[in-house]
Amino acid sequence: MNEIVEKLKVATPKELLSYAIMNEEAEVEYYSKLAEKAKKPSVKLVFRRMSEESEKHACLLKRLFKKLFPGEEPVKVEIPPVEVYPFYPKFESVEDYFEALEYCMESELFAKRTYELLATTAEDARVRELAMNLAAMEQEHYEELRKVYELLRTLVEKGLLPETLKPGGYLFTDDLKARYFVLELAEAGVKVKALLRQRPCGAFREILKAMEVLWITKVEGESSVKPSQVPRLKKELSAFLKETGEKGQKGAVFIENLGYLTVELGFRKAMDFVLYLKDSALLHRGYIIVTANPNAFEKREWALLTSELMLIP
Repeated sequence: MNEIVEKLKVATPKELLSYAIMNEEAEVEYYSKLAEKAKKPSVKLVFRRMSEESEKHACLLKRLFKKLFPGEEPVKVEIPPVEVYPFYPKFESVEDYFEALEYCMESELFAKRTYELLATTAEDARVRELAMNLAAMEQEHYEELRKVYELLRTLVEKGLLPETLKPGGYLFTDDLKARYFVLELAEAGVKVKALLRQRPCGAFREILKAMEVLWITKVEGESSVKPSQVPRLKKELSAFLKETGEKGQKGAVFIENLGYLTVELGFRKAMDFVLYLKDSALLHRGYIIVTANPNAFEKREWALLTSELMLIP
């Protein structure tokens, strides 16, 4: 890393920007190939998202280049990339996925630290600012990879993989982890109905193809439901769990951002809605997956919530 930083320290803003573009373009191809090889839904999706994000970053950097250096093209920089060395494992076991994610996380952290070090040593103010922006981009990549890695570790260690998951209620404090978890269930054949607060974008649209979705919003729109109308859905959702169970299938209800419903309905009504569905899930061998931020609840409320739903950190 120090060797790379030493070379970047003396690079001109044009060379540094060209180098950053090269790195992001390499990431696009690298993560795209990993996604093609991966079969596990959550890992395939996170690699696709990394590829998408890298492509966005490359476009942003190219626009900046054109703004700073109109009429010119990025120059070739004889410095090895700070990340994305060839690593294309065979995904034959869960340990292979852990190894790939660990490698990618280390790669992103290496890139971040390189840019941070550059930001503290570069003399040109424009170089320092660009380096800090690049470091922030790499941190975002790392955080999402880390969350998927932690989720898979938890699922394996606690026996919560789709094929071993017991019927009942599950609570996530992180929306991103919950979405990846629900994707795993859907890809394993679980029928999912979701009440979402935010519309997934980019590669996350794949999740929508695997489930029926209602948007919780006060704005009128297609497939939307007002917060005040949500409690009326409990019988419909319970019937869905019953129907899937009678067909020998498994059903799941995914409720994103329970804190928002609690603000709109009050804790008692929101909790009544969740508990009704949890009991239905137990009765019909299905699942209810909920996301909630503990800071949105009083201590006693959070204690009740975690006593009824299994907390997945």
